[in-house]
Amino acid sequence: MEVVLDRDAFLRGLAMVQNIVEPRQTLPILANVLLETDGETMTVTATDLEVGARVSIPARVATKGAITLSARKLGEIVKELPAPALTMKVGENAAVSLRCGGVAYKLVGLAPDDFPPVVPVATKAWVTVDAKILRDMLAQTSFAISHDESRYALNGILVVVQSNELKLVATDGHRLAVTSRALAEGHTPVTGIVPRKAVAEIGRVIGSGEEIQFAITDNQFLLQMPNFVMTARLIEGQFPNYDAVLPKGHPGKLVIGRTILGGALRRVAVMADDRNKPVKFQLGPGLLRLSASSQELGEAEEQLEVDYGGAEVTIAFNSRYLLDALSPVEQDSVIVELKDGLSPGVVREVEDSGYRCVIMPMRI
Repeated sequence: MEVVLDRDAFLRGLAMVQNIVEPRQTLPILANVLLETDGETMTVTATDLEVGARVSIPARVATKGAITLSARKLGEIVKELPAPALTMKVGENAAVSLRCGGVAYKLVGLAPDDFPPVVPVATKAWVTVDAKILRDMLAQTSFAISHDESRYALNGILVVVQSNELKLVATDGHRLAVTSRALAEGHTPVTGIVPRKAVAEIGRVIGSGEEIQFAITDNQFLLQMPNFVMTARLIEGQFPNYDAVLPKGHPGKLVIGRTILGGALRRVAVMADDRNKPVKFQLGPGLLRLSASSQELGEAEEQLEVDYGGAEVTIAFNSRYLLDALSPVEQDSVIVELKDGLSPGVVREVEDSGYRCVIMPMRI
């Protein structure tokens, strides 16, 4: 194989796939990326057997071929190259020479024969969505993904495709985040739990001014956009009945500025217990009192004039969970729906966008 590549295009391609490569692998070849040339392109492929991605970049191909090289070391080298064009040539025994300007490298590769294939399952059930919409939906749910490996079905986002709606749901048992957007009608209903690592990679690589396509098969989540494809093995298991968790008809509605509430939470939580950062809410007509205390550190309190006309409520929440719920909100104000001191609270936007975050209360 001999090929000439644009350094910047090569670096962008590597950046799109190399995070999938785990630094410690039982199979040495999984620490590598697969480089293949054909026609006027080079494809760069990475996989950890659960998540795989392949990106195509323009190339001037003198001789077709394939090789695998260390993802980490190749990324380090290409990042530091001094000129806009580089030449890569594969010799005998998987030896690779790389030249750029006045610098030359000799790399030890591995033959591509044992590299696991990253081949999307054939499907006709593609869903087309704007990249920014999907990225926003992932931001509105991914913070609630569980990291408890014993509850494996919660280690990802549930993707629900209905005839005319796309819904994403995540929960860790203490909070539940759900968001939905309208789709053009005519989709076949399907669901699948996309693993946390794939969710992170999708959010990292998709842009904001393009359309992307995704599909869910029996055991795979597929995503494709121009010159890029990603596959992920779906998580097996039963996702909780999220509809049963969503409160209906909370009487108390606190309307407050997103930045105002977030700033007050951060200030008061400085004095909260470090383990779970509890902050107490005391709500009455037109007034919110936030407080936190620690036997070792002391206490803090802040009062805010707010838009609230419901019954008096005293309730405590993990402040980190509330701040996470506020983070993806783009509107200036939010609504916090409350029932009593023992029922979960709900954070949503004033202009309903389909986003909800349900947070369980803490014992005071």
